[in-house]
Amino acid sequence: MAQRTANLLPYAATYNKDRTQSHGRSGRMPSFIEFATHIMNGLVLGLLYAVIALGFMLVLGVMQVINFSHGMLLAWGAYFAFTLRPMIGFFPALVVSPILVGFIGLILEFAVRRSYGKDPLFGLLLTLGAAMALEQIIRMIWGAAGYTIAAPKFVAGPMMFGSIIYSKYRLFLAGLAILLILLTWLFLEKTPYGAMIKAGAFDSEMVMALGIDIKKLRTFVFGLCSALAGVAGVIAAPLWSLKPTMGADAIMPAFVVVVIGGVGSFWGAVIGGLMVGLVTGISVMFMPKISQIVMYVLMAVIILIRPRGLMGEKSILE
Repeated sequence: MAQRTANLLPYAATYNKDRTQSHGRSGRMPSFIEFATHIMNGLVLGLLYAVIALGFMLVLGVMQVINFSHGMLLAWGAYFAFTLRPMIGFFPALVVSPILVGFIGLILEFAVRRSYGKDPLFGLLLTLGAAMALEQIIRMIWGAAGYTIAAPKFVAGPMMFGSIIYSKYRLFLAGLAILLILLTWLFLEKTPYGAMIKAGAFDSEMVMALGIDIKKLRTFVFGLCSALAGVAGVIAAPLWSLKPTMGADAIMPAFVVVVIGGVGSFWGAVIGGLMVGLVTGISVMFMPKISQIVMYVLMAVIILIRPRGLMGEKSILE
């Protein structure tokens, strides 16, 4: 037990030498250090949500499918990393795990393609059933018990920023998330295949008229987005305890982020992720009991003002 507690220490949000009780318990106003660390936590969480939401958004935009199995693909990435890291190390697991998740996504796409062009409810129910099946397979292979996974040794422990003591791994996670977001943007904006994906998201009939195989394009997008979910699972694993239901815990924030940012908008998903992360981090500081529902309140307010989200286009959600 002592060793397990020691392993969890590096992932604590902050280490304040003058910290006593939180505002939610003592009723006092938080100090600047507490406020700054909660803002940093919110930004890190928002970047992670953005990475998760990008894959969800691309599938929704290109295939017009609300992919509720996306969260469970994240969970598979985390469990693959849990198994592979002791054998091959962190960075090889960061590469191999998403590839394995991508193959699971390709298999799943063969079933999902039957719902293309039909009522979106068919795709939603199909992927929801797939998510439940993937969760049960996790229980069969790894069991129902939760696990913790340590941060890599080179980013284990805290670091100092003046009076603020912060987790090295959270900063490392933020850097990885920013890198993934930029690489995804460069792929979509600067490569011919990225142009096809963007075109397919807005007008699949035009893409087919240009002689592009829309079936292969959709298969590629689904596999790519599955791999992106797997990467998110690998980097989130040291922060979130591994459990079979972790995919369900991740899919709803991703859905909220896409609705806030707008379906089909890359930067809308990034901005939406940061907004959700920040309001969650701030609410934990002031009102921890409602921190899980503030993102839904934010989504409701945004939809009332802009029904298509901050930067969205017409979609199947209308």
